[in-house]
Amino acid sequence: MRNSHKNENARRVRELTVVPELPDLEVAKNILNRTLSGLTIDEVEVGSPILLRRPTAEIFETTLNGSSIREYMRYGKFLNFHFEPPAQLYINFMLAGRLRLQSPSDPKQKKMGFRFKLENGLDLRYLDARNMGKIYLLLKEESTALIPNYDEQGPDALDPQLTLDVFCRRIKRFNAVIKHVLVNQRFIAGLGNAYADEILFIAHVMPFRKRSTLTDAEIAALYNATKSVLQNAITTITARIGDTLQFEVRDFLQVHGKGGEPCPNCGSPISSVKSGLRVANFCRKCQI
Repeated sequence: MRNSHKNENARRVRELTVVPELPDLEVAKNILNRTLSGLTIDEVEVGSPILLRRPTAEIFETTLNGSSIREYMRYGKFLNFHFEPPAQLYINFMLAGRLRLQSPSDPKQKKMGFRFKLENGLDLRYLDARNMGKIYLLLKEESTALIPNYDEQGPDALDPQLTLDVFCRRIKRFNAVIKHVLVNQRFIAGLGNAYADEILFIAHVMPFRKRSTLTDAEIAALYNATKSVLQNAITTITARIGDTLQFEVRDFLQVHGKGGEPCPNCGSPISSVKSGLRVANFCRKCQI
């Protein structure tokens, strides 16, 4: 009984610490475009001004009240809203940011970044249990240069123009261990800890290898794994969550969060090693 409680607590901790990454945000973008594009915002409320990096809460509310959401886009780990009259909202969800569709009659959560009351009778709310997310509203012709580090990002990991040749040339600019290179947004935008683990596992590369030790064949394997892992995740999440905007689906991953469990390839225990602020999950037999 005691062990079952421990396992349940561990499961809950994993669920609470799921960080939105590219596949989650790509699916969210698709859901929003399919279900909420073109809707007018009848009411705007800023709940936690600390999450709003620019402009002020008053300008945020007056600018977006009565506007319509023309389109939802994504770049790296940012989800972008495009409004008419022209304005653009950029959200970096960080550790715990979430979007939720709720009834306007639902109680207002304590750490609610903003609330859009939509013409279809629903609220679109941004919630952040840790108040770590970053929200930026750009007015009219304002540039993304106003968003720290946004323009310094590399190409999006799903960009069709991110060819193997581009990937190889970009990765050779970095000399850190390969796990750190993959999650560096200046290399390519969108990868985080979870999917970096999966990509390295599929490519059979140990996370602590220095980038400079990788052969051209191993770099090509990382490129192919990046594309396949992300596309497979998007397909799986889409099938699993419907239109619910849930960011917590990770149980299908092969090694991330599976420390101590058997490797799906060879059956050896999956290792879980802390590296800086992250935990690397990998198989010591399958990855070299």
